[in-house]
This record gives sequence, C-alpha cells and structure tokens, in this order.
Amino acid sequence: MKPSPVQKIQRVLILGHSGFIGSHLIDSWRQHPTVVEVKGISIPELDLTKEKSQATIAEAYDDHTAVVLCAAVKRQFGENASAFESNVRIVQNLIEAAGRKKISRLAFMSSAAVYGEETHDTAIAEETLVNPSSYYGIAKFTGECLLRKAAGEGKISSLICFRPPLVYGPGDRGKTYGPSGFCSAAREKSPITLWGDGSELREFIYLEDLGRMILHLTLGEFQGAVNLVSGMSHSFADVLSCIQEVCPNLPPIQKRERSKKKVDNAFNPSLIRSLLLPEFKFTPLLEGIRKTFQASS
Repeated sequence: MKPSPVQKIQRVLILGHSGFIGSHLIDSWRQHPTVVEVKGISIPELDLTKEKSQATIAEAYDDHTAVVLCAAVKRQFGENASAFESNVRIVQNLIEAAGRKKISRLAFMSSAAVYGEETHDTAIAEETLVNPSSYYGIAKFTGECLLRKAAGEGKISSLICFRPPLVYGPGDRGKTYGPSGFCSAAREKSPITLWGDGSELREFIYLEDLGRMILHLTLGEFQGAVNLVSGMSHSFADVLSCIQEVCPNLPPIQKRERSKKKVDNAFNPSLIRSLLLPEFKFTPLLEGIRKTFQASS
C-alpha cells in the first residue's frame, strides 16, 4: 500500500514564512509532535518572484517534506497588474522547482476571493463557480489552475488548495478593512471608517483557527480545494460592536456612502466540517477581537 501523506511527512517547508500567516504557521509547526524539522524561505533571504529562486526551493525539500506556499503580494500592498504578475511568478517558480524535483505534498494558500468579492452569495461552497473581481483573486485562481496542471503532469504528487476568507489576529500589520484594521485604529486612537451602515455580511477567520486547520489538513490525505471557514458570518457593524466592548473609549466612527453595491457573503461549511476532528471549535468573534486588540495594545 502506498503511504499516505500523513505517514510520509516528517518535514515542512514554508514559502513566505515571515508574513502574517506564514510566521504563525512556522511557530505552530515547530510545536507539532510528528514534524522533526521546519524551514522557511522569504524575502529578504530570497525573492520568490525571481527565476533564481527555483534551484534554492528545489534544494530545500525532499520526499518527506510538505511544501506550504504562503508567499504572495497581498491586496493591501498592491491591487494592480504588477501584483498579479508577481503572484503568478511565485507559483510558476515553484512549479519549475517541482519540475527539477517532484513535490510530494503541496499546500497552496489560495483565497475565498476566487468566488468574487462583489458577488452576493450566502451559500458559497467549493462547487460554487469562481468569479474573481480583483487582481488578487484572479491571481489566486490562476495559481490554483497552474498547480493543478503541474500535478497532472506528475510534478506534484498531492495538492490541496486552501481558500480562507478574511483572516484576522495578532501581528496583522496590513490594516485591512475589518477586525485587524479596526483594532489597529482603536489602539492608535484613530477614526474608524465604516462604509454605509456596515450591515453587509462577511466571514472572518481568527488566525489561530486558520493555523489549526492548515496543520491538520496538510498532514491529511484530502486533495483539491477547500474553504477554510466556520460557516458563521458577521457584519462590519458586528465587528465594531465587539471592539466597543473591548475598547470603551473608541475613536469616532466616520461613516461614508458606499462606493459599490452592498453584497453579502456566507459559506456552506459542510466540506471543512467533514475534514476536521469533531472536537474542533472556532474562536467566537468577540474573543478573537479581544485577543487581537490586547496583543497589539
């Protein structure tokens, strides 16, 4: 019988280990009892958008290594064609490395942005048609397609694509519109901007929950795309209510008229629930915001 990934994996290589998600993952992996070695590659040590990174990547893993690709130009640092090209180049360089030496298990950090941030849908599942509307979302789906093709060509033995919604938690310096950005503004006593009445629904995943899902699934046998969601959606007004509870002296809220039509997003968590252990519990929004705010205070 061919060994499953969970039986084979002894080492983990995280590409993009210095970022918000990658840095949390590398700390978590180092505490995992079955993993004997964890390595990371990131800028400034190596620019993964450059062709010369291919050889370095290939030298960094073996048949018993799970490669986790977190490296990306995030939307808040560049929502343009240049960022799209950089994100696709990172995937292409990884595929070229896989052409030199096959990757046994690859976990790709994609995004729920592949479904489209401007599409109203309150029952998003893995079967939902993709409709990315941002350079970031288009790049992530392009990356998924390229990696699936590489797997079909035998360069990758086992591929899983993670599609998380907006992730928040301690250490997020991006100041995105949502829990992390609102907590940062509250800490700095800066005004918080709320578009419209803030009633649109989104799912927000706490960083520690994301990390626990990624650790469990990377060592498992599932292949394909999976939404890393709880199935619980909240409004941005809900986020502000939680922040007001942990920071009573909240700065003024600046309300602005919507620049786009209001849409709600919510997820069907059936697949992820079937893959997690029954005892897996998600962090409630208030608790996650409290931890995020206190960690940055």
